Amino acid sequence: MLPRRFVPAAICCMTVAACGDRGPPAPAYETAAVERRSIAVVVEAAGVVEPVSTVEVKSKASGEILRLGAEIGDTVAAGHLLASIDPRTPRNRVAQAEAELNAARARHSTARSQLERGDRLLAEKWINPAEHEALALEVANTRAQVIAAEVALENARIALEDTEVRAPSAGTILTRLVEPGQVISSPTQDVGGGTVLLTMADLGHVRARVRVDETDIGKLAPGIPARVTVAAYPARGFEGVIEKIEPKAVVEQNVTLFSVLISIANEDGLLRPGMNVEAVFDVVRRDAVLTLPVMALRTARDVDTTAGILDVDADELRAQLGAAPAAAPRAERGPRPPGGGASPAVRLGGNLWVVAVRSGSYMPTAVQTGVTDLDRVEITGGLEEGDRVLLLPSASLVETQQQIQNFASRRGGIPGITQRPAAQPGGQPAAPGR
Repeated sequence: MLPRRFVPAAICCMTVAACGDRGPPAPAYETAAVERRSIAVVVEAAGVVEPVSTVEVKSKASGEILRLGAEIGDTVAAGHLLASIDPRTPRNRVAQAEAELNAARARHSTARSQLERGDRLLAEKWINPAEHEALALEVANTRAQVIAAEVALENARIALEDTEVRAPSAGTILTRLVEPGQVISSPTQDVGGGTVLLTMADLGHVRARVRVDETDIGKLAPGIPARVTVAAYPARGFEGVIEKIEPKAVVEQNVTLFSVLISIANEDGLLRPGMNVEAVFDVVRRDAVLTLPVMALRTARDVDTTAGILDVDADELRAQLGAAPAAAPRAERGPRPPGGGASPAVRLGGNLWVVAVRSGSYMPTAVQTGVTDLDRVEITGGLEEGDRVLLLPSASLVETQQQIQNFASRRGGIPGITQRPAAQPGGQPAAPGR
């Protein structure tokens, strides 16, 4: 049994021995492994359904509406009789124009006969040349009267035909602005060019007009597919494709938005103008590709910082990166938007590299990247599955991501961004042993 004065010393020795059995110290920085995951970049927007084109059916005839041949919601074929206007006045004008044409033709025939007699009289010196010229002028004047009467008759017949308003194309009646018995006035010489009776549109093919935030508009292009849902049919989705991106922005509540038009087939007629829609654009998707957290990437601005963190010479680190062979690109997977490849808005530009952990050593390695959802990035060259890299603070990437996160916080967040905890003082993430 130990004397009482040696007990504290023994306890101290046991404590030191216990501390010595804890093994190697924890790593100074966190690491991440190259893993196969799926990366999907989507953009969400809301809007309304609208017809591709709306036709205003106008009447060029004036008078009482005798009958309407279609109701709101009816689907009509091209040429279908939509409205009948009182034809009595136009019919009387046709009869009058026909009589005036007959009279003009008779006068012209008489003038020609007189000119033929004048030719013989001039040859026999019975009339002088001036009298003969007067006969020729009369023939020309009566010919002009015939042409004017023919034009007047044609216009009268057109006016009579205008009393029957027919559908210019196949479509669905959207609105009806007049009723039978109503008297309309259609001054066709005015800018309006007639009275609007109905509006119609072909609803077999519609489009959705959605508003997309300016932060996402760079990811979209005509031809990118869209998935559209409406509140009326929550269990059914509609497939569409971007038809056009309008160039002029719209500012709503200090938020800059762009209108995107989605073309949607509507053979069943379920989508109706004015319905609210939610649209999801599948910008790009990569399935089972090598990925890393975005924060593992480094740029040329990070050489000096990394050298200080790893306690190595900055020039030596810069030389290693300059001598690194170019990474061979991997074949891209997943759908491509029109024009080939993914949109530049879903890629990271510049010469990127990482600090790989290999055989207990830190190796600066150049990498090639593919698409990113601002949380993880596709690795297309430079690393293999299972490789581990250090998660070090990057001056340029932290600055860029902070700008994006600040922008997102003012707008309620941006889809695809994973919010990360704030960095520890000094710009370094929390790590055991530091």
